[in-house]
Amino acid sequence: MKIELTDDEAVTVLIALDNYREQKEEAWSTDGFESDQQDAASAEGTWQKIMGVREIDRINAEIRARSTLNPGGWSDNDGNAPPPGWGDTNGERQAFASNTQPPGGTSASVDPFDLSGYEDMGDD
Repeated sequence: MKIELTDDEAVTVLIALDNYREQKEEAWSTDGFESDQQDAASAEGTWQKIMGVREIDRINAEIRARSTLNPGGWSDNDGNAPPPGWGDTNGERQAFASNTQPPGGTSASVDPFDLSGYEDMGDD
């Protein structure tokens, strides 16, 4: 499942998750129900996942902006060449880890929006 959010929507979701986590942690410390602790952990995990995706998007936007500002070739502020492993893929600059394969020649694909595994958390 893939959900696209505006920056304002993402911030609203992050604030709601943080508030929910705090409420569940407080309830757990008061009542001691394990389900409250699990719900707090689930909210924290989801918050971390959304923040991670936002950070990846921010980094990718910065990479695209640099390649747009310097279409003739990438260099750092001192005029140095790009580090080994950086290359041009599909017209965009990609980080080393994105366009190389691990030893053995296989590559795993990870969907940052895949929330599978979180469906049953806190339902005990």
